Amino acid sequence: MIALRDILIFAGLAAFAAAVIASLFPAGEGVSAVPACSDCAFKLTGGYWILQYGNYASFYHGTREAARYGWAYIDGFPLSIGEIVGCNPMYVHVLDGVAYVSCRGGDGPAFGRRVLNSPPWAVEISADPSRPGCTYTVDAAVNESATIQLYVYDESGRLVYSASSPSPATFTFSLPAAGTYRMHIYAPPLLDQWYTLHARVSITATKAAVYTSNNTQDLRSSIALKIFDLTSYWKRGYASVTVRINPAGSSFTLTAPSNAFADFLLAWEDCRSCTCDATADLYKDEVWRLTFTPSGPVLTRIYSQGGYWHEVYADGRLIYVWKKDGPKNDRYAGADPVISVKFVSEGSEMNAEATFTKVCAWR
Repeated sequence: MIALRDILIFAGLAAFAAAVIASLFPAGEGVSAVPACSDCAFKLTGGYWILQYGNYASFYHGTREAARYGWAYIDGFPLSIGEIVGCNPMYVHVLDGVAYVSCRGGDGPAFGRRVLNSPPWAVEISADPSRPGCTYTVDAAVNESATIQLYVYDESGRLVYSASSPSPATFTFSLPAAGTYRMHIYAPPLLDQWYTLHARVSITATKAAVYTSNNTQDLRSSIALKIFDLTSYWKRGYASVTVRINPAGSSFTLTAPSNAFADFLLAWEDCRSCTCDATADLYKDEVWRLTFTPSGPVLTRIYSQGGYWHEVYADGRLIYVWKKDGPKNDRYAGADPVISVKFVSEGSEMNAEATFTKVCAWR
């Protein structure tokens, strides 16, 4: 519990700091600069505002970032993430990289937050992974008549989407393939913001590992399921890819899918202790392809073999069996944004499963 003595001490120190800050500069006109410091006191004029991010606070003048500090406190209380405050003049006391701000001048801080001015623009981003690709919606507005422009670029800097609209504007677009994209929202002179869009498939798995190139090792002591992520090959324009999966160099060749958000080859081994003289049969007991298509994830059987019986499940449903009675479905169509795949063996120590989740995020 905070004692009354502690509150009085804090209030006294805060009032003293405010008095010192107010005496640092004359009222003056024009725009003052933000000093780069970890311990200092200063007064800002010319219309600054603060935006609190997840792990730092940014001081802006117009759309230009002028300085960053560890966090921002307004009149004694910390800003919440995403909260914005602005005033003119602004009195700032920086201690250990944390900015303590008052808009009250020499009157000293008051307990409680005061949200004063809003910046001249607003941007809201949302995403829907259950729609084709990663489908984003961007709402943007500026506080005067202007045309808002939006541009999206891929990892190679190629423009993949552009649009413009009078303010307020709503843009909806789909990122067709997994990757990292840069988005520029521009309405000069008020709005000039960059964002990073993350479109990907997150994989959580047991007794499995993910690779982006060939893996020919015998890893049965810990890995029963090898997952090969082929997405980057298709984005680079490959027409086909040959994947080598075991010490004998056994391989499978896949051709580029049409309009795939992400694409994976799944190679599973059903026996941990079996001796394979030429190691030619490892990780070939079940070979499936998982492709995230515009209509959702599709799991397709490529190859089956093995001396043990085994079962393949998709989203908890038994879809295929080997060397026993049961379903023989070579294809399963799931629904965005999640699909789970499980392989069950007569040698249960090789049971493996993986859940694939489409993730659409930004920062």
